[in-house]
Amino acid sequence: MNPTYSPQATTILATEQLNKNTTLFTLDVATGARPGQFVNLWLPAVDEKPFSVAFDDGKTTQLAIAAVGPCTRQICALQVGDRVGIRGPYGNGFTIASKKKVVLIGGGFGSAPLHFLGTEAQKQGSEITIIIGARTKNLLMYLDICEASDFRTLHTTDDGTSGEAGRVTQLLERLLQNGEVDFVQTCGPEKMMEAVAKLCQKFKMPCELSIERYMKCGFGVCGQCACDDKIVCRDGCIFSGEAALALEDFGNFHRDKEGRKVMY
Repeated sequence: MNPTYSPQATTILATEQLNKNTTLFTLDVATGARPGQFVNLWLPAVDEKPFSVAFDDGKTTQLAIAAVGPCTRQICALQVGDRVGIRGPYGNGFTIASKKKVVLIGGGFGSAPLHFLGTEAQKQGSEITIIIGARTKNLLMYLDICEASDFRTLHTTDDGTSGEAGRVTQLLERLLQNGEVDFVQTCGPEKMMEAVAKLCQKFKMPCELSIERYMKCGFGVCGQCACDDKIVCRDGCIFSGEAALALEDFGNFHRDKEGRKVMY
């Protein structure tokens, strides 16, 4: 489906609390998004923000939104029946692997689009293992949803309050050493994805990841989401691990809402 460049009004059909900060919204519109693509959500008189599509079933769209700033806190306070504006989808989307042993790695909010991705790859005969990481137990999300989807579901917490104590990369390394992987795809904090990409490079394992930048227009006009010479919303958001590691900004710098370069 071609993206829309002006917001269309949509109604909130349902909400679900995924963790203490994050709400899953179901909207009464299908954007035709593929896993890894994003949409811009507009709250009139407040702001507009980009969000990865957590699911699109051809009738509705789901977005997992964390209340971390002024706009997202107001979005997360919305109720069933409230209306917002949506436009998109934008970006290139993940590869849907067919008949492969796929390992998906989600950190924090990055777990949301990976459930969508795993569901589509599973339809193509792929075996799905998902590794979900968070700082602590009450920040984990999508565990129950992924288990219900018959994914092999593993998880870690930095403080050991749930799952294995430590980082997602230690689980990935064991799977790589055991030959349980054909393809790795990841979404989450950039430092985590950098570590995943470097580990895959070491094992000569193909990898895709989702680079997040401050995306305003969504289709390559404003240049706000520049990462080296790449415009993330237009050239990504999905890049191969090798391509991402070749970018000087990746894992080192991002840009604030005014476009200033900021070190991680």
